Amino acid sequence: MIYTTNAIESVNMRLRKIAKNRGSFPNDDALLKLSYLALRNISRK
Repeated sequence: MIYTTNAIESVNMRLRKIAKNRGSFPNDDALLKLSYLALRNISRK
């Protein structure tokens, strides 16, 4: 059995941190774009 809980929690923590620092978003597309770019940066590391 492979435990991926720590990896998933790490990604969730980074996404929450990025969204929290940004504050508010003008629309849903802005949040999706920021999430996509953040996941792309996280996956490079």
